[in-house]
Amino acid sequence: MLFGKPRGDAPGPPSLDEVTHMLNQLELKYRAYPDKNAITLSFEADHGDFDVFILVEKERAVVYIAVVRYLELPAYHPRLGEIMARLMELNWKMSLGKLEWDPSDGEVRLSYAFTTEDGLGERALGMAIGYLVGAADNHVEELRELVAM
Repeated sequence: MLFGKPRGDAPGPPSLDEVTHMLNQLELKYRAYPDKNAITLSFEADHGDFDVFILVEKERAVVYIAVVRYLELPAYHPRLGEIMARLMELNWKMSLGKLEWDPSDGEVRLSYAFTTEDGLGERALGMAIGYLVGAADNHVEELRELVAM
């Protein structure tokens, strides 16, 4: 079936407990928020420290992962257009994930959302987290310089 219910043999969307079990298997330290179906993790990388937020929406069969507070880019920044053009260029080049901007508070996130209707494996979860943190680390110095100019 193209749309609708998952195949009969598919494990289906994971619960928050199942995702935390995968994080344990990946040997990652995290904090779970069962009342919000959310998880937070922190990473130290070569060019910065990054906070990751995971939202597990079992009912909608979606997992959302984001490097939060990646940059602060206020809507009144004098070079907003130039910086936004660079962010959109990076969006175009990235094979996974996207940059998001909230003009109300200036937060820039690097995120990825994917369907889990046929389940989620720890390898896929680890790859998605690793890719986002790696991409964040690869571009953070250039982007922070651009914002600071």
